[in-house]
Amino acid sequence: MTSDNGIALDAGGRSESARGLFFAMGSCALATALALPLRSYLNPQNAVMFYLVGIIVTAARFGRKAAAAAAVLAFLCFNFFFTEPYYTFLVEDRRDILTLLLLLVSGMIAGAQTSRLKAERNFFRIKEHNTSVLYAMSNDLTATRGREAIIGVICRHVEEAFSARAICWFNDTPLEDLREEQAAKWAYEHGQATGLGTATLPGAQGYYVPLRGGVQVLGVLGLIPNQAASNADARGMIQTFANLAASALERSAISELAEKTKLEAEGEKLRNALLSAVSHDFRTPLASIKGVISSLLMEDGRLSAEDVKDLLLSAHGEAARLERIVSNLLEVTLLESGKLKLKKDFYFLPELVGNALKQAEPVLHQRVVTCHMQPELPALQVDGLLIEQVLVNLLENAAKYTPEYSPITLHCSAYGDKAVMVIADEGPGIAAGEETRIFEPFHTSAQSQRKGSGLGLAICRGILLAHEGSIHAENRVEGGAAFTITLPVGSQPPALPE
Repeated sequence: MTSDNGIALDAGGRSESARGLFFAMGSCALATALALPLRSYLNPQNAVMFYLVGIIVTAARFGRKAAAAAAVLAFLCFNFFFTEPYYTFLVEDRRDILTLLLLLVSGMIAGAQTSRLKAERNFFRIKEHNTSVLYAMSNDLTATRGREAIIGVICRHVEEAFSARAICWFNDTPLEDLREEQAAKWAYEHGQATGLGTATLPGAQGYYVPLRGGVQVLGVLGLIPNQAASNADARGMIQTFANLAASALERSAISELAEKTKLEAEGEKLRNALLSAVSHDFRTPLASIKGVISSLLMEDGRLSAEDVKDLLLSAHGEAARLERIVSNLLEVTLLESGKLKLKKDFYFLPELVGNALKQAEPVLHQRVVTCHMQPELPALQVDGLLIEQVLVNLLENAAKYTPEYSPITLHCSAYGDKAVMVIADEGPGIAAGEETRIFEPFHTSAQSQRKGSGLGLAICRGILLAHEGSIHAENRVEGGAAFTITLPVGSQPPALPE
């Protein structure tokens, strides 16, 4: 028996030959039954055509051997029923001898040609089928990611193509049958096909082909037929499947390795940035606090009450700075994990700006902050504390990276369903190419002389994204940087009764 993919099975092949012989006998019997009643009306040469049709049909259905058998049987039947003396194998007329020989030869030739045409038709049909199967498998593998998913695609297509059970064996994958595992392991270790139909471990139920990568054998593709062993005609197709499967597995392994390497590099970069930021930002306030405590412990009454108060205020300020750093780290963690919960309520921009300016007073010192408010600004449904923190971070950032006493300008306006706030300074501006990178966690400007944790702007972006807003930075034409915040304007609160 031969399947659509060209795999012939030994037991099926023997039964096919037997059926071909019976079909040849039946075709000759049918030709005789049709022509014999017309014997008195037909020339012997005309009766030959009945047998030739039977030979051609037999060749088209069962191939060359069955056609040859049909030709011999037709020769004998024609001699027995259509040459005088009838019902004997003797030939009285010499012209009938030529007819018999022509029947035998023409039957052989017609059968051979028909069988060849059938074989060519089957070859191209199988080739077209295999090409479509490989194309479908290639498309599925291209769209599949992950080793387990790729293995599933490989086994599914191989089983559909060969009507057999397929397995992908790897060095760390045990098989239930020890004999099958030994065959797969031998193919893996030696890089050669083994098992059913080969000289190595032929007693195995499956045929095992190594999955060769560019450098090493990645695994083994096993094919366990449902019946007897597949012949050598199918091995080339199995090897093609194995090559395609190995290519997909190797591509997946390289992709996973590249992704792992990238994640490790990013993790190392993040750890180094965190260590650098924490070591710098923690060390300075801790050193200041330690110095204050040491001075108070050793003052022996030499310091005035005013000096003690100044030292304590200094220590309090550094402790507050440490608290902000720890708070920033926790907020970045919440923002990155998506666990930040918003407590929204209605707020007006002047209220948010006023609270932010009050919180930023210790950092702004004597700077002039000019606020421009568009009349009748709408209310925003936001988490007020978080939006105030965004404004405080931007004001502190402007104070930190601009000359002392340089002014800061804040514009608030609304356009359609968007509220816009712009904080502008007159500092050196933003380095080219860093307009987006400055919002990444732990990123600090290369041209800045003052190094911080690099968390403030990252927190601003995370909070605004959680509010479905946005933030971007750009350099001003007249000098300095401008940070633009955009927030959605939702439904307005109900009007209070008069």
